[in-house]
Amino acid sequence: MSSPDQLPVEPEPSDKSFTLRLNRDSLILLGAVGFLGVAILLAAVFGSPAPNSASGSTPTTTTGEVANLTTPTTNQAIDETPLSEPTEPPATSLPEPTPIPIAQAPTAAVGYPAPELPTAILSANGITITPPVFAPTVVIATAEPQPTLEPPATIVPVATPEPAPIPTVPLVANSANSPPPTPRPPRPTSVPLTILRGTNYWTLAKSPYTIERNLAIAPGAALIIEPGVEVRIAPGIAISTEGKLYALGKPGQPVRFIASGTQRWDGIFGRPGSEIILEQSEIHGGGAGGTLIMVEGATLGLRNVKISDNGGHIRSEFSRLEVRDSEISGNDMPYGAALEATFSGGLATIIGNRIGGNRLAPGAPQVLLHNESDFEGLRVDVQRNLLIGQDGPDLTLSTTTTPLSGNVLCNALLNGSNGLSVRSETVQVPGFPLNIRDNAIDDHIPPIIPVYLKYGIGRGATSEVQIDMRNNWWGKSNGPYEPDRWADGRGDSVGENISFDPWLPDWPSCTPRP
Repeated sequence: MSSPDQLPVEPEPSDKSFTLRLNRDSLILLGAVGFLGVAILLAAVFGSPAPNSASGSTPTTTTGEVANLTTPTTNQAIDETPLSEPTEPPATSLPEPTPIPIAQAPTAAVGYPAPELPTAILSANGITITPPVFAPTVVIATAEPQPTLEPPATIVPVATPEPAPIPTVPLVANSANSPPPTPRPPRPTSVPLTILRGTNYWTLAKSPYTIERNLAIAPGAALIIEPGVEVRIAPGIAISTEGKLYALGKPGQPVRFIASGTQRWDGIFGRPGSEIILEQSEIHGGGAGGTLIMVEGATLGLRNVKISDNGGHIRSEFSRLEVRDSEISGNDMPYGAALEATFSGGLATIIGNRIGGNRLAPGAPQVLLHNESDFEGLRVDVQRNLLIGQDGPDLTLSTTTTPLSGNVLCNALLNGSNGLSVRSETVQVPGFPLNIRDNAIDDHIPPIIPVYLKYGIGRGATSEVQIDMRNNWWGKSNGPYEPDRWADGRGDSVGENISFDPWLPDWPSCTPRP
């Protein structure tokens, strides 16, 4: 036992123990290491990139899906504490905004406003969100307008440069698949016009007369052209009258209307109340617009007129018409009959003419007389005409509900698909009071029926109402062919509404020959 004054003896240190002595420098070093560890931990928690951003992939949605920006998903931990100012995430976590082509921008074509295109990338607390790209199919497929998407209060857009304005893409006018707009034609200028007033005489002493501007005869005025005068008309030029136009030629001294050059002039047109009388005249080189002579509510008289080498037909509408001893042949007529007349009752006189050899539209007749009145019938006087068809009827008589009356005598109806065609919208009983006799009807195109083809039988006459056609010649002495009433006939056939017995055994003496 030791005395109190004796100090205890310290044991010798063993090999398994050590003493940690910390001085000031050691403490500073330990603090720095701890701070570094805390910084690394914070960076790992708050500075991690958005889902799939590390691998460079972008979440995809099917057409028609719109991302929900108001409710965070389970993978989005958003601090609900309001931010005093935007927190700038690391530069590496922000993908470049994807530019949207103009072609993807939906238009307001279906009545919905176009959604606002993204101008920035939205982020908060290090979570990056790219606004969805709206394709046009999303707007078109939606029955109602898309609601405006509001970002949550905790999402703050990152400041980016203001994008350039996107030009509006028109729907049709200038789209890539649309043809360029048709330029507007220049406004028409006034057409040069010469107006004749009073009574005017064109004499042989001053012939020829050249018309280089459209010529108009004023109401109450008259133009009288003397025998032997030649009228030369420039291309596309027309003569129109609201007064009187008289061309009074003589045998051996016709009045001639011809083209002044190689191109056709237009035509001669009569306005309501006018009179056009052409006698012993010739008309060549006209009809540039498809009509050579046209009158409406007027009077048209053609007597001993030769009409050939023209590009248009003759048309009369609700006018007095008389065509005598004239020739209409060798014309190009793109539409209508060679001579076409529409009436509201009244009288049509077609006597002693030779009409044929014209190039007509398929199925068009040489002569067409049509009555449109429901109250007044049309009386026809069709005699001694030589009508040679192309592939339509030679003569067509047509009416709505009123009867046709008059004479169809001593005409030669040759070639074409049909000789005489009578048409009506209402069947009349007992029939039309037409006197149809002493006509020569022959050489029409046989229909594609075995017996017709075998014997060369064409359609001589067809009618939609009862008519009397006795005492006509049908091309053969044994009469016309009718399968039920006279199957032994070998002349051109007759329709079931036509009376034909007795028939003429020979060509009638009053009928002109080709």
